[in-house]
Amino acid sequence: MRRQPALFAGQVVSAGQWFAALKATAMLVRLGVPEVLPLLDATADGLGALAAEAAAGRRRNRAGPAGRFGMAPRTALVAAGLLAVALKVAAAEGESALVARLMPLAGAARIRWKERRPDPLTRMDLPAVFTAALEAVLGGQARRL
Repeated sequence: MRRQPALFAGQVVSAGQWFAALKATAMLVRLGVPEVLPLLDATADGLGALAAEAAAGRRRNRAGPAGRFGMAPRTALVAAGLLAVALKVAAAEGESALVARLMPLAGAARIRWKERRPDPLTRMDLPAVFTAALEAVLGGQARRL
């Protein structure tokens, strides 16, 4: 059986880069909750689970969900909600569509991201199309979201 190439925003990327971009998108979503919830195209159960996890994180950690963004989702519904959004981003047909899908996520996450040191995205092998889209959305702040 022949493997299909991994595509991210219409460009061939390595499997590692594809998963890194999914992980980075999930980070953006978690950092942007609750502001991004109305913008997400996920099931109502998945959105509710994301909101509940964010609220629980804020109660336990004054940093809010940003303090928990690198941890595994607490439930399968949270994981499903994150994956649904990340897969929509990955399925963008090109860089302009990718920019449009990342814009609300990165904009909402930018507020909480400033507190994250060191920047976890710098340690990820992200596809060039993803970093270019982040650069287009955030300008010079792309690597320091």
